[in-house]
Amino acid sequence: MSVSKRAVSRPVTVVVLFSLIIALGLFILPQIPIDLYPEFNPPVLVVSTSYPGAGPEEVENSVTRLLEGMLENISDIKEIRSTSSEGQSLIILEFDWKKNLSEAADDVRDKLEFIKEYLPGDAKNPSIFKFDPSMIPILDLTVEGSRPAEELKEIAEDIIQPKLEQINGVSLTYISGGRERIIRVEVSKNRLQAYNLTLSGIAASIKAQNIQVGGGSVSSGSYNYLVSTDGEYKSLDEIKNTVIAYRGGSSKETPSTVKLSDVADVIDGFADESSVVFINGRTGIYIEVQKKSGENSVQVADRVVKSINRINRDLPPGIKLKVLKDSTDIIRDSIKQVSISALTGAFLAMTILLVFLRNIKSTFIIGISIPVSLLITFMGMYFFDVSINIISLAGLTLGVGMIVDSSIVILENIYRYREKGSRLKISAVLGSSEMTGAITASTLTTICVFLPIVLFKAEIGFLGILFGDLAFTVVVALVSSLFVALLLVPVLSGRYLPIYTKRQKPFKRKL
Repeated sequence: MSVSKRAVSRPVTVVVLFSLIIALGLFILPQIPIDLYPEFNPPVLVVSTSYPGAGPEEVENSVTRLLEGMLENISDIKEIRSTSSEGQSLIILEFDWKKNLSEAADDVRDKLEFIKEYLPGDAKNPSIFKFDPSMIPILDLTVEGSRPAEELKEIAEDIIQPKLEQINGVSLTYISGGRERIIRVEVSKNRLQAYNLTLSGIAASIKAQNIQVGGGSVSSGSYNYLVSTDGEYKSLDEIKNTVIAYRGGSSKETPSTVKLSDVADVIDGFADESSVVFINGRTGIYIEVQKKSGENSVQVADRVVKSINRINRDLPPGIKLKVLKDSTDIIRDSIKQVSISALTGAFLAMTILLVFLRNIKSTFIIGISIPVSLLITFMGMYFFDVSINIISLAGLTLGVGMIVDSSIVILENIYRYREKGSRLKISAVLGSSEMTGAITASTLTTICVFLPIVLFKAEIGFLGILFGDLAFTVVVALVSSLFVALLLVPVLSGRYLPIYTKRQKPFKRKL
């Protein structure tokens, strides 16, 4: 017994099955992550090592070559590139796409643990970084107001940044622009030589006295009190009065102290500007918002936008937080375009069917098959962790034009049997069974074009990972359209939406 015959003989079961699929699809659809690009992790690791004060040649000889010699023994490495600059060594490791990046990071970490004791004493411990697409900002915000740049930055860091990072789904925020407040210690060369001091000695003295250390605990009866030494600087005068050396004195005399103010000028100022942000010709602050990995970009962006009015109410008068750029707009536009394409395609397909078959019920059956096939496709995307992005939406756009083909062939053949005078149930069984092999072969030939990209995307490399979502959505859409054509279309046309031709019901109007 063919699949279509079993379906026609159990129409209630088929309708209940598809009703459950539609309900489940509508429930799952809002939960599918929406993002700009497919979530993929390039098999690239970056090993960064800081060596302050060293020149490029010294960094190359003492750090970079030592690390390269150890890291090149790791398996599945395709290429190693390195850059040695003043005080910094960068080594880029590119692996095969089949390599598990977490395992590769563990291998690199093990090698670095072994080699770090052979690095120069002033070199910092190597750090490992890997690229994450979630690091791409989803929102760019600006802080504007009639205040100096340094004051705007202070407001952004103290008020705005903590509130933004408390929003559900926000990972990090980065602030650009403004000037950072620092305490400058400008040492006089003449006074430094007069007191026979060194810059490193002065820096060590300041660092040693600007510290807060726990002093244990003191018990008094049933109470324990924690003791700590409060040695951190609270004012500019405390920094100026820091004792950096002792001079003179003997066994009977107290040595005199040398304070920081004796050899240097201590100034409360700002760091040199490395970048300047202008908004509409005025200085401002630029804030980038990053989402957490796996979060829905559109939902996170909407939460941030909704919170802007609440944050603005807590800001000083004349200062506003505004949205400069929303990268999720392209996602919304893509979804809108796909929706329009799907509706347009469905309308044109139904119009053509109405012209050729001259039957509203036949047209309605094809109209039902389109959203059902798309809902099944969305379910497959959800269960296989495929997000709604530009690439997967492109696959859906291709799929919309092909999912009606099988249903149209089945319906047209059922209509042909009805023109011959066959009964509803017999026409549904014969019309669908006769075309099962043809539409299955036709669908499989298209699937076979895209299926290798899904199965071997790791072997294909970057293009396989990038276009894997497109191939997956096309394959699932075609499989679901075949499923709908063989099960739902025969049941609807043979039982619930009976098809009548001009032989059963002659046209009253010739037009």
